[in-house]
Amino acid sequence: MQSVGDMARALVLRTNQVRLREEMDKLAVEVSTGFVTDSAKHLNGDLTSLQEIDRTLSKLEAYRINTTEASYITSTMQTSLDEIQSRSQTLSQTLIAADLTPTDPLLNTMSVDAANTLDQVMTGMNRSVAGRTLFGGVATDRPAVADSEDMLADLRVLLAGETTLAGIEAQLDTFFGAGGTYDTVTYEGSNTGLAPFQLSETDSANVDIRASDPVFKEMLKPLAMAALASDGSLGFDTELQVEILSAAGRDLLGAQQSMVELRAGLGALEARIEETTTRNAAETSSASLARLELVGTDQYESAAKYESIRGQLESLYAITARSQRLSLAGYL
Repeated sequence: MQSVGDMARALVLRTNQVRLREEMDKLAVEVSTGFVTDSAKHLNGDLTSLQEIDRTLSKLEAYRINTTEASYITSTMQTSLDEIQSRSQTLSQTLIAADLTPTDPLLNTMSVDAANTLDQVMTGMNRSVAGRTLFGGVATDRPAVADSEDMLADLRVLLAGETTLAGIEAQLDTFFGAGGTYDTVTYEGSNTGLAPFQLSETDSANVDIRASDPVFKEMLKPLAMAALASDGSLGFDTELQVEILSAAGRDLLGAQQSMVELRAGLGALEARIEETTTRNAAETSSASLARLELVGTDQYESAAKYESIRGQLESLYAITARSQRLSLAGYL
C-alpha cells in the first residue's frame, strides 16, 4: 500500500505535468499564430479597441470580396465589348464598299459575313462568368438574348413584302425600338439591373450594362439588316441589296461611337474599383498592424519559453519514472 507521502508526491508530480502541458499548448498556439491566447488577460479586460479593430477587419474582408468580384465582372465585360466592337468595326469597312463591285456573289458573301458577325456579337452578349450571365441584369441564370437565327427568323416575317430601303428601316426601327419585339422576345434577361457592389463605406460600383441597352440595339440593327440583304426568302433585287448593305455599313460605323462611350465609362469604373481596392488593402494592413500591437506576441520569445518548458516537462517525466521504480528491495 502506498504511504500518504508517496500519494502526495504523485499528486504533486501529476499537477505539475498538467500545468506544464497546458503552458506548452498555449505557447505552441502563440508561436504558430503570433497572437496571445488570452486576449482579455493580456489587455487587462479592456477589449473595446480590439473588438473595434476586429469589426473593421471583418468589414474590409467583405469589401475585398466585393471588389474582387466587381473587378472580375467589369474586366470580362470590357473584354466582351472589345470583341464586339472590333468585329463590328471590321465588318462596317467592308459593307460601306458594297456599291463599288455590286456582283451577286460578292453581295452574298457580305451578307454571310454580316450573319456570322451578328452571331458572334450576340454570343458575346451572352458571355458569363462563374455561371452568371453578364448582360442580363439580375437574370444571371439564363442567356441575355436569344439565338441570332431566332431573331433573324422573326425579322424575315416582318420584312416580307418590303421593297424599299425606307420600308425595311422602318420595320427594323419598330423591331428594335422601345417595347418592340427585340425587347419583348429577343432579350431574355431582366429589366432590373444588378445591385451595386459595396466597395467601401463610401464607395459603390453600379455595374449595370444590359443587352437591352440602346447601344447594343444600335449595333444589332445594321448587322441584322446586312445579314438579311441577300436572303433568298425575301427576294430583294441587286440594287436594293446594295442599298441595304451600304446603309448597314454606315449605320454600323456610326454605332461605334456609342460603344466607345460605353467602354470608356466602364473603364472609368474599373479604375475606381482598382483605386478602392488599393485603399482598402492599405487600411487592412493598418488595422492588422494595430491588432498585432495590441495582442501580438514575440514569436521568438514564445518559442524560447516553449523549449524551456519542454525541457522542464521532460525532466519531470524522468523524475516521475524514477519515483515509480523506487521500492524497499531496491533501496536495500
